[in-house]
Amino acid sequence: MLKAFGKTDVGNVREMNQDDFNCGVLGEDAVFAVVCDGMGGEKGGNIASRTACDIVTDSVTAAYGSGFGDNSIRGILQTAVTAANVSVFDRSQRDPDLRGMGTTIVAAIVCGGMAHVIHAGDSRAYHVTENGIEQVTKDHSVVQLLVDRGEITADEARFHPKKHFITRALGVMSIIDPDYCEFPIQEGEAIMVCTDGLSNYFSNGELFNMIKNAGYNKCVDKLIAAAKKAGGADNITVVCITR
Repeated sequence: MLKAFGKTDVGNVREMNQDDFNCGVLGEDAVFAVVCDGMGGEKGGNIASRTACDIVTDSVTAAYGSGFGDNSIRGILQTAVTAANVSVFDRSQRDPDLRGMGTTIVAAIVCGGMAHVIHAGDSRAYHVTENGIEQVTKDHSVVQLLVDRGEITADEARFHPKKHFITRALGVMSIIDPDYCEFPIQEGEAIMVCTDGLSNYFSNGELFNMIKNAGYNKCVDKLIAAAKKAGGADNITVVCITR
């Protein structure tokens, strides 16, 4: 049976939590999750992430039906993210105080033994198995471009001064071009979705060891606690989907 559970924490430094998330059951053997990390000033980031989470949640829950094929699920996620992008962008254009706000987004639907993931920005989704962990999203960020060009290593990217500069986000422009992937998820496996308040601190191996030691049911709290212990300089959000 599929389960989805998550938590968000302001961290140790920030006064406001501009992360947001939703997760829950869509139907028999179907769950969803959406995680956002807002940006754009004291008010803007919070509004962008909350708006995007709410619209994606409403859109996905209204559109999903049992027995849908892979193409239908992909269409549901693309439509939901497009609607959220329009809403956040339009609001930023109407209110000068919110001009330029936006948010990262990772949204996932797991059903029928398949995981469907759509994203924009540097919040991440990982596929966790008994043998290891794989990052299934690719950061839309300046440092990722440097990694792709071979100018820095993945380890160097974690500590690069421009690691917070993202190249794609929801709500910043009138249209959005999110990336999408899908893959099988077996019994005993999980998907972990998080903001960079977690991923900035730990390598894939460290994340896997913490998840394995805590177990899927307790890993969300353990991962957030570890990020806070490591510094907690940013808001931290973690969602785990397991079957």
